[in-house]
Amino acid sequence: MAILSLAVLVAPVSAQPARQGLLTLEDARIFIGTGDPIIIVHGGPGLDHAYVQPGLNALAGRNTLVYYDQRGTGRSEVALDSTSVSFDVFVDDIDMLRQVLEYERVTVLGHSFGALIALEFARRYPDSLDGLILMNPAEPGSRFADATATRMAAARTEEDVAAMAELTASEGFEARDPTTLSEVYRVAFRSTFRDHARVEELDLGLAARTAQNGQDVARLLGQSMGTVDWWDRLPDIQTPTLIVHGRNDIPPVSMARALAEALPRGSVAILQSGHFPYIEDVEALTSAISGFLAGLRR
Repeated sequence: MAILSLAVLVAPVSAQPARQGLLTLEDARIFIGTGDPIIIVHGGPGLDHAYVQPGLNALAGRNTLVYYDQRGTGRSEVALDSTSVSFDVFVDDIDMLRQVLEYERVTVLGHSFGALIALEFARRYPDSLDGLILMNPAEPGSRFADATATRMAAARTEEDVAAMAELTASEGFEARDPTTLSEVYRVAFRSTFRDHARVEELDLGLAARTAQNGQDVARLLGQSMGTVDWWDRLPDIQTPTLIVHGRNDIPPVSMARALAEALPRGSVAILQSGHFPYIEDVEALTSAISGFLAGLRR
């Protein structure tokens, strides 16, 4: 059993105070910020929670938001090995957070790759969940891989392809310099926006630990997951689930609709955005999530 301890300090989130602190596990320290019982599972893999917090704070008016950095990134220290960094451990960490914060049940919101972690959490810990929100999810398989690749190729500009080649060949990239890697992500994400210029609104100031460890975290997670082919698992998930998807995201809308149909209690909201709806369509996002949460209370 991991030994848990929590240090708390006060910091502002939206219009209300939020607690922030370090959740100490036996082999990792996980940074959290609380605002209401929605646990936010950020994407990547290999990023930290900073890129989602500014935008998703719009949900804090009615809900407590629990942000945390996955192992090895941001403020979460961990040994970079297959014992400490694996998909199974990342899933179990969500329930560690729930327990240490003394929530009987929570809603979990997973963005992008984080949606895969959230889906597996719902499969393993159904009694800990009130609801599940998958925001611009990665596909849990490869049925739509060809369509996704075609859309990605069409969305990338020649300028971004050239910029990415120059960045990844630089000394800064080799040294895992935070400024260089932040620009790598900015170029990579530009094509996932409906309005490419709005990538500048995304907070990509990478923490030093995220820049240094992110590629290793992604590699270890990939090794632990193997080939992802989970479509047949989805009917086992009975938790009410909302899929939020941007019409201009790289995975096609048909993937999001198929995901909602495969989940017994799935529903879908299609927004006028790309991969980051909390930047491009925040009103529709908050409306869809608020309506979903209101339905859970009825």
